[in-house]
Amino acid sequence: MIAVVRSELYRGVTILSSWLALIGFSFLAALFGWFSEDVWSLFAGVGAFGIAVTVISQHYQHRTSLLLFLAKPHRWRVLVAQCLVTALMGTLLVAISGVAVLLEGDVVQYRSTVLVAPVMSVFGVLCTTVVRRPLWLVAGALGWLLLAEGIINRGAIGLPFASFMLAAGGSMKGLLVLLAWTAAVLPVALWSVRKDLTGD
Repeated sequence: MIAVVRSELYRGVTILSSWLALIGFSFLAALFGWFSEDVWSLFAGVGAFGIAVTVISQHYQHRTSLLLFLAKPHRWRVLVAQCLVTALMGTLLVAISGVAVLLEGDVVQYRSTVLVAPVMSVFGVLCTTVVRRPLWLVAGALGWLLLAEGIINRGAIGLPFASFMLAAGGSMKGLLVLLAWTAAVLPVALWSVRKDLTGD
């Protein structure tokens, strides 16, 4: 397990697109953090989700997942290692991008968002394991965020990104709903990670 975590960390910090995604999401979240801490939390959550999608989907895009799974036949361990690495990267993204919010004195919002970011990263890993195509997943997530959560649900609790926003504001109920969404995707991801990779 430690070898897989080390390998995933090395891969995550040496691939240019991971750095570009990390810097891009951090910059956007920090920029919006100057205007509103709630908008910062939203962009930080989307960034934690996005960095997980970027890092994990590269395995499927470049077919390195086949080599990884041949080297580590216990695929659930690989999935756990990927969750740990992206949780660390997502937390780093949120912690760095929220400096403006922290300097304005909103310590509760900053702390809550940093603590909830790893859950959103894990959710991103699990979704990527199921969908495997980054363009489909990102387009679907943005469409879901705008239509289902923004227009239809109007940011109320019950859906993953809205629950993240509420949890980032300190709501325990929002955190529990986000954990429930993550737990609901977990069995599908565990089934999907065992699928044959030849057809992808």
